[in-house]
Amino acid sequence: MPRKAVGRAAVELPWLCPNTDSLIALADAPATVPGLSAADPGLALFLFRFAQYATDPAPFDLAPGAALAASLPDTAAAYLAACPGGVIPPTCSAQARVAQVADRAARIAARLAQVTRVAPESAVAAAARLAPLGWYAVSAVDPFDAAEVLRDPGFAERPAEVQADLWGLDHASITRRLAARWRLPLWLATTVGCLTLPLRVAAHLVSHCDVFAIVQLAVLEAEGQGAGLGLTRGADRTELLDHLRLDDHVLRQVLATLPAAPPAVPASNLPADPHTVPLLPNLLKLAAESRRRNGPALVARLEERVDHLHGVAADLGDQVGDRLREAKLVALAELAAGAGHEINNPLAIISTNAQRLLRTEPDPERGDVLRSVVRQTQRISGILRDLMQFARPGRPERRPVTVGELFDGVRANVAPLAAERNVRLDVDARSAQVQLDGDPVQLRHALTAVARNAVEAAGGGWVRLACEAEEDGASALIRVEDSGPGLTPEVAAHAFDPFFSGRSAGRGCGLGLSTAWQFLRQNGGELRHDTPPNGPTRFTLTVRRADEPDVLTLRSA
Repeated sequence: MPRKAVGRAAVELPWLCPNTDSLIALADAPATVPGLSAADPGLALFLFRFAQYATDPAPFDLAPGAALAASLPDTAAAYLAACPGGVIPPTCSAQARVAQVADRAARIAARLAQVTRVAPESAVAAAARLAPLGWYAVSAVDPFDAAEVLRDPGFAERPAEVQADLWGLDHASITRRLAARWRLPLWLATTVGCLTLPLRVAAHLVSHCDVFAIVQLAVLEAEGQGAGLGLTRGADRTELLDHLRLDDHVLRQVLATLPAAPPAVPASNLPADPHTVPLLPNLLKLAAESRRRNGPALVARLEERVDHLHGVAADLGDQVGDRLREAKLVALAELAAGAGHEINNPLAIISTNAQRLLRTEPDPERGDVLRSVVRQTQRISGILRDLMQFARPGRPERRPVTVGELFDGVRANVAPLAAERNVRLDVDARSAQVQLDGDPVQLRHALTAVARNAVEAAGGGWVRLACEAEEDGASALIRVEDSGPGLTPEVAAHAFDPFFSGRSAGRGCGLGLSTAWQFLRQNGGELRHDTPPNGPTRFTLTVRRADEPDVLTLRSA
């Protein structure tokens, strides 16, 4: 098949053909048909498309006796006669990985449904098993092209791009097209069609958010157990656990108590491809012709539009949170500047009058009260100074400064606190000579604030400072990691708010991170909390490099 044609051919498949044993069971022993959770994806999809469903309140399963309906063997016979392809080759090398991921995901999903009790086991297991729908379709069209994607060295990092390059369409696009053309149930179509989106975005697109969360988490964990298929590249594991009210400890228990895979059913002596079995057309009644295609050109345009909207939605999911957070902090800075100015004037009057009265007060007890008033006004004045530094920091005086200079300054400021808290302070000096472009005082203040925050959280653990170049080489990434308890998603959303008090154990609630965020922003960089899944707590400071050609050109101009 010509390069990039396999994806288009996959979305034109009339069906995925059940294997010979499944069709024989459908025709001759319907009571033994496993239903929607069938290990044969062709049979499961056939039942999703043509069997009768139960009515509310249980719309996720087949109606009682649905497998006994005469329409099922009639329809299967018609498709078998009209459609020579659609068979998933059992010997396809890609199918070994697909089957492994799908089987494990189905078992994880069923176990998660038992623990959370927010979705039916059969529904999530069936959806998890059909998550690789695009892989099934491509394997049925051209097994060689399916395997070729897995051999591409860039697949692990860029699965969608590699699939689009080799197939013409990526897996998610193929899955959405097939789910729509085959008219799969809405809850199933939206679940398997949105697995590459984070939950915060998919929640607006799927019809059953709990089913989606369980299936995406199950497939994510199944892919993490070995070689993945790129099915959940946009998933946010922390977000899914939070939605399902789970944590890492519970998830580990779920995976540890996962039931073993059922023993393989002994293979029959018949070939898996039903087209090669002459008896099947006689066993299955010939019936209606293959489903009609209405408006293929319009459908193609709409599908391309849906692909575009999914891409935009994924980008917005990443950008909206950052923009809202920055707008909120800017608004807080303006409010702080105004409030600081208004409070300072009456505070100065209170302090001046208290000091004047103290100089002439003969009563020792009243003198102590006045001294307390003076101390508290000085304390408030210090807080206001910090607040004004966050709200209206001074104009940065930018010049080249090395990472080593910043690290030395931070070590000198933070080492006493680290020793007091019994925290090991590790500084990676390999990038010490990297030159940064910014105000050395403001950058040092910002990095010290983040490091101090890490030391306060690590309590008896460790704090690590390291620097590495960003991919484009224009900026340096200074990472501050610690062994502390980490931030919950709710706390992380307010990590840079001044005086935010809903903090995790050991973390400060003052203006340190707020001012650090403002200083980085002043110097053309950024500060973000980007703790990786299952990794240490991490804050990253992005600072422009001074040895970047554009910066040197600007300085010489």
